[in-house]
Amino acid sequence: MPAGSPKLSVVASALAPDLRSAPAVARQLGFGGLQLPTAFGGTDLTTLSGTGQRDVRHLLATHEQQLVSLSVDLGSKGFGPGADIDRVLAVLRSAMAAARGLAAGVVCIDLGPLPQPAREEKPVPKVTPGMAGLILLPTMPIDPAVAAAKDKPAGTADPGFFSQVDAALFELGRLADAAGVVFACRSDLASFAALERALRAANCPWFGVDLDPVALLRDEWEPDEVFGRLGGLVRHVRVRDAIGGAGGRTRPAAVGRGDTVWPDLLARLDDAGYHGWLTVDPTELPDRPAAAAAAAGVLRKSR
Repeated sequence: MPAGSPKLSVVASALAPDLRSAPAVARQLGFGGLQLPTAFGGTDLTTLSGTGQRDVRHLLATHEQQLVSLSVDLGSKGFGPGADIDRVLAVLRSAMAAARGLAAGVVCIDLGPLPQPAREEKPVPKVTPGMAGLILLPTMPIDPAVAAAKDKPAGTADPGFFSQVDAALFELGRLADAAGVVFACRSDLASFAALERALRAANCPWFGVDLDPVALLRDEWEPDEVFGRLGGLVRHVRVRDAIGGAGGRTRPAAVGRGDTVWPDLLARLDDAGYHGWLTVDPTELPDRPAAAAAAAGVLRKSR
């Protein structure tokens, strides 16, 4: 991001119950952009006429708000087993049309369950008596495979799972290319390794990553590996925080009160060439407007 204040947006549904009031609240709290869900209060953005879309654009402009992204709920199954892929793609076609009509920068989606690729085993260095010095070596050897598998997802054995996700994303990529719409993807139910595999298999220039710092706290990949593999694909950043625990478990926390080191994360985004919006998502916290305003303050001080 360029020097100066970061580009801050906020999840509209965390501030107000409907589209009419959210832009004013966002402006009062110092945000310059909004993420809108496609269904917000009594408004379905995917069914708006051209006049309705103009009214929404005018409402946002009146309060000096930019429509940063649309978020689409694909349901708990996403593109995974048991999902109605035709229905999901129809939902996304409507979302793409809405994004174009409303001049939204990005469409954010949670892909749901994703197949886990086989883990790339890293060589375990052999400890010799000379390296150990005065440390007593254990008489019972430790199985490196058991140690490496702790709290790490096993590879998916079902080839049908891979083929279903890959075929669905291939078709979505074809539709995105025709519409000229960027998708920022994440999965709250899968690892960064699974997300990377799915995006690489789709090989679509319109697909990128919706980066969630809480996912960084949960994942087996260290941040260096995540940014080394996926940093160039970040298309949107979802600002949340959490306290990390054992086994990848997390507990929601206010931004700046969790385990995310925000100056470091912003520096990594700079190094990755990300110059886009940071969208505060306080939906898991009490007093969401206050939490959103506090998060914005933390991000500004972290620059």
